[in-house]
Amino acid sequence: MKLKRFEVVELLNGNKATILDTNNNQYYAEIVNDKGITIDNRTITEDEIKKVLVYKDKIR
Repeated sequence: MKLKRFEVVELLNGNKATILDTNNNQYYAEIVNDKGITIDNRTITEDEIKKVLVYKDKIR
């Protein structure tokens, strides 16, 4: 799965993340809870991603 900057994904733990930077198959992202409160900024991998919610070109 190739993600671009500023795409929004849902993680396996139910939180959502906005991709801020990409490097190979690792993504530096801002993690937020269901209320939109920032939890952490960290690197996530494709294994942690459940699905893509917002693509850069279109909304799904």
